[in-house]
Amino acid sequence: MKYILRAKTHSLKNSIDLPGSKSISNRVLIIQALAQKTFEIKDISNADDTQVLQKALEHNDIITDVGPAGTAMRFLTALYASQPGEKILTGSDRMKKRPIRILVDALRSLGASITYLEKEGFPPLHIHGRRLTGGEVTMNGNVSSQFITALMLIGPTLPQPLTINIEGDPLSRPYIIMTQTLMQRCGAQVDFNNNQIIVKPGRYRSSNFIIERDWSAAAFWMSFGALANRTNLLLKDLHPESMQGDIAATELFSKLGIMSTFEEGGLRISKQKISLDAESWNFRNHPDLVQPAIFAAAGLKKTFTLHGLDNLRLKETDRIAAIENELQRMGISAQAEGVSMVLLPQKLDQPSSHFESYDDHRMVMSVAPMSLLFEEIRIENPMVVAKSYPGFWKQVEKFIDVRPVR
Repeated sequence: MKYILRAKTHSLKNSIDLPGSKSISNRVLIIQALAQKTFEIKDISNADDTQVLQKALEHNDIITDVGPAGTAMRFLTALYASQPGEKILTGSDRMKKRPIRILVDALRSLGASITYLEKEGFPPLHIHGRRLTGGEVTMNGNVSSQFITALMLIGPTLPQPLTINIEGDPLSRPYIIMTQTLMQRCGAQVDFNNNQIIVKPGRYRSSNFIIERDWSAAAFWMSFGALANRTNLLLKDLHPESMQGDIAATELFSKLGIMSTFEEGGLRISKQKISLDAESWNFRNHPDLVQPAIFAAAGLKKTFTLHGLDNLRLKETDRIAAIENELQRMGISAQAEGVSMVLLPQKLDQPSSHFESYDDHRMVMSVAPMSLLFEEIRIENPMVVAKSYPGFWKQVEKFIDVRPVR
């Protein structure tokens, strides 16, 4: 299926419903599974990834297929390894190409029994769960913060302190801090100093949660706002005290013409005069903001340099290659070198064919705002957005005519 998108207006004025944070929801679900008493989780994300994790935790099946849900794969690997029982953990074809050796090696050093069923270093996994010992592990911080988080979350259940030494500057540090904050809120003792994390033995205590709205999802509306002629959008229920690192989207999109103001009820975004000077941003701590930012910058014909793209080739797709391909569809070339990419201001050409999704929710939601710049655009496999934001198209229809075609 494809969607044809045609703008109904270029003046955006409305309120936008955002999903609950997938990152917070998934961490709290693992904490709930490890706590001795259940507790209530309000406003939990309705994302496919979160539902996959919920289903896995509610059913004691020997075989668990998480599909494309990377967070579920990493968190469940650690959880299953630390709990008695036999499990086979598998996923989609793309998941079987996403490395997991760093996490498996760390768990094995703590006493875990994990076997690769196909390619060495990749899912699927055969896990014989057992009580792990705790102790000291060293992990490379340049691949995924989720490996570190997966270990942290099981730490309080181990009989000895868990010390995680991180080699190099860890990617997505705010997500590690988020994990620490959530664990501490549930009674865990977690210290994170420099590049060392120490989790002390103990028990999680019950703590009812209200899940924050998702700041990563908010970035797509900032992209819409940046490309509109006029913008007055209320992104509902966002607050300045967020534990999510992607609250940095307010600062990032200020470089792309968006003014953000907190008020009762959420975050108000509006247009402001944009500087013609070249801009740059280091996305090392904010990889989920790369795609909405670069497509907005392209639509504004703005010079923008993106740094810190260390692990974008290991996501749902090779996101660097996907970005290059879809920008080229509009006649734009972006120069990627190492972990950086340079976007130069260029004339936009009407796309001659549909935008590809790459089975990547963030690619689809980042391309959608381009419908404000062309008579129409077409997007392949649009419902992949359900991975993180099932209600996305319902909100888009407030401004854009969305028509499905085969």
